[in-house]
Amino acid sequence: MPLSSSIPTSLRSRAVASTAIALVLAASIVDPVLAQTNDPGDSSPTGIESGVAEVVVTDTADTEKEGTAESGYRHQTGQVGPLGKRALRDTPYSLNVTSGELIENSNAHTVADALKTNPTATMLMSPGGYSTMSRMMVRGFNAADQNEFRDGLVDRSFSFVPLENVERIEVLNGFSGFLTGFGAQGGTVNYVSKKPTDTPLASLSSGVYGGAIAFGHADLGGRVASTGNRLGYRLNAYHEDGETYIENSSQQRSLFSLALDYRLAPDTKVWADIWHQKYRATGLQTYINPSNIATMGVPDASKFDPTKQYGQGWTYNKAEKTLAGVGVDSKLNDTFSTRIGYRHGFMWRDYATVSDVLTSETTYQQYYTRSARQYEVTNSAYAMLDAKVDTLGIQHDLTAGYNGTKYYFIRGLDVRRGPGVTSNGLLLGTSTLDSTSVFGDPNLSAGGKTQYNPSRMDNYLLGDVIKFNEYVSVLAGITHARVSSQTMGWGTSGTVSATQTVNSRSTQSADTPSLAVMVKPIPSVTTYASYNESLEVGGTAGSTYTYNGTTRAVGNAGQTLAAMVSKQYEVGVKNELGRMDLATALFRIEKTNQYTDPTDSIYKQDGLQVHQGIEFTATGKITDSLTFIGGFTWLDARIVNAASNPLSEGKSPINVPDWQGRAYLEYALPFVPDLTLTGGANYYGRRPIDTANTKFIHEVATVDLGMRFTPDIEGHPVVANLGVTNLFDTAYWAYYRDGEGLLLGQPRLLSLSVKATW
Repeated sequence: MPLSSSIPTSLRSRAVASTAIALVLAASIVDPVLAQTNDPGDSSPTGIESGVAEVVVTDTADTEKEGTAESGYRHQTGQVGPLGKRALRDTPYSLNVTSGELIENSNAHTVADALKTNPTATMLMSPGGYSTMSRMMVRGFNAADQNEFRDGLVDRSFSFVPLENVERIEVLNGFSGFLTGFGAQGGTVNYVSKKPTDTPLASLSSGVYGGAIAFGHADLGGRVASTGNRLGYRLNAYHEDGETYIENSSQQRSLFSLALDYRLAPDTKVWADIWHQKYRATGLQTYINPSNIATMGVPDASKFDPTKQYGQGWTYNKAEKTLAGVGVDSKLNDTFSTRIGYRHGFMWRDYATVSDVLTSETTYQQYYTRSARQYEVTNSAYAMLDAKVDTLGIQHDLTAGYNGTKYYFIRGLDVRRGPGVTSNGLLLGTSTLDSTSVFGDPNLSAGGKTQYNPSRMDNYLLGDVIKFNEYVSVLAGITHARVSSQTMGWGTSGTVSATQTVNSRSTQSADTPSLAVMVKPIPSVTTYASYNESLEVGGTAGSTYTYNGTTRAVGNAGQTLAAMVSKQYEVGVKNELGRMDLATALFRIEKTNQYTDPTDSIYKQDGLQVHQGIEFTATGKITDSLTFIGGFTWLDARIVNAASNPLSEGKSPINVPDWQGRAYLEYALPFVPDLTLTGGANYYGRRPIDTANTKFIHEVATVDLGMRFTPDIEGHPVVANLGVTNLFDTAYWAYYRDGEGLLLGQPRLLSLSVKATW
């Protein structure tokens, strides 16, 4: 198959339009703002920069080196939840940081692509599907919903996650109970926003990715001299428009993001930010679901063409999201400092989609579903007090405080009505893989709101990092976590009625401890052993599930199950070897198993999921010219003590690979100035798609290749990135989603970006 970068005629005009939008936005802001912005020779108010740098991460000379290509994309520090900024090597957690510069140099615009170099994260859901949600899996568990954060504040992403205003992505593997009080057991994903810069920044970039999606991006930052450099800003404006690699499929997205901070005093800074994104996609990628997995198994991915439209061009997803926050960071004196933050999020989405049910190796039936508009509102906050105390020569770094989230999700029933309606949806007709059929849009009107799901999570914590000497330290903490959730109908007046029937209600609290011992035999090596407990929100029953290839309705659809307390044991070692950061972790997680029982079609809790394995990661410079990022995860995930479903006893959960590995390399050519070759290899082991583990997605390996050119043009740095993903056009299934089916992996794709900075 030729490169999917063969660009349609319309792309040239779209690329010009996208670039023009970015240029106009930049021109309207750069002149008036940069005219007031300090130049490198300007002086800031005495003590402001040093004072704030002790409280939050700022763009000082030291932190600017972190995450750059010159450093091998290494990060020395990361945000460890309420504990704040910590040295990664001195924390008893497996925390992997993907830098914003690596994201840009990889031409990544989705979470899955951005985390492609992380050997501990697996794609669980692609934004190309009907929901446009990105979902990642860590240690065999979902790391999404309340486990997604933006600057340490919960940011549930029920739509496309923008990366253009992200400085880096931090993935915490395993439990986060002490840090957040609640959450899934796999880990958390924290998107760290771009912050105001101390020196003037203006960059423009443009390019194409995903087939023929053209984009333009303006990124501006600095401090305003007329305020004595107290006021800082960071503005990002982005627009994309174009056709994806799937025929009759397109995508449009616009993002505006503004971050401000103001230095009230040398040691006190207030901040505020806001961003808004508008998204629309048509010709959505379609799930392929075998009608009977037991007899058909997993179809051969090579029999499918990933560029062909197996859905319909009129399917769509529309979404908008706004996020706004405020906060203050202050060093009160030599002992105490405080951090306070709040963020409000609002989003809506609606979609019309089709799904394909294979009835033979070459034939499928197509079903239609139309969603009512869905809304989600999130309010998240934290208030922390930090103290540094020495007692009898022992150093204590104390943290006490609160973090919590309140959110609600409003939706209506999916529209599936008319002749031929089944639990799969409204039957449109039958088609073949070789000659796909075009069906008319039923264009059914969506109903009103029918379901209201409010939830609240409160967490009160006390933690102490006790440093006995330069060799031994202990982290001890306890969290009182309370989780409440309910599912109820929506009042006829358009508001929630206190008298209406509550379908489900769950409230649970727990005191969950965390204990870790860290030993540094030599300064460059840290070993640790830890034990953690975590309170997790119970799962919510979906509307359908698949059993032996047949889609069935769930008897308690919409019900949220009781919260659960799970346990994790972990030992690890972190080592700085030359200019490389190496980390190894062995872990065991015990979590209550949740599944839909095929005997009564009820979503329930029964037995345990026991996930144990080993992770290895490496990041940095092997030589001055050679960079390596990668590693592997081996995972033994089993279900045990499943009294209600003995068929699942000792089996692996659906879609969890036993092995996965990544290897990403960059080589700066010594004989060609400013030219760097890039390449990567990605491997996934086989993954079961049924509870009994009789059918599997085959293992797959893909290879990427690219180059980067970084000249200075009239004193301005320019970065041009050219990349080819899935170089050998390997056919594969990206993942299996229970109840919906298989999703094809991307074909060979070309991406190109050019960025100029001054």
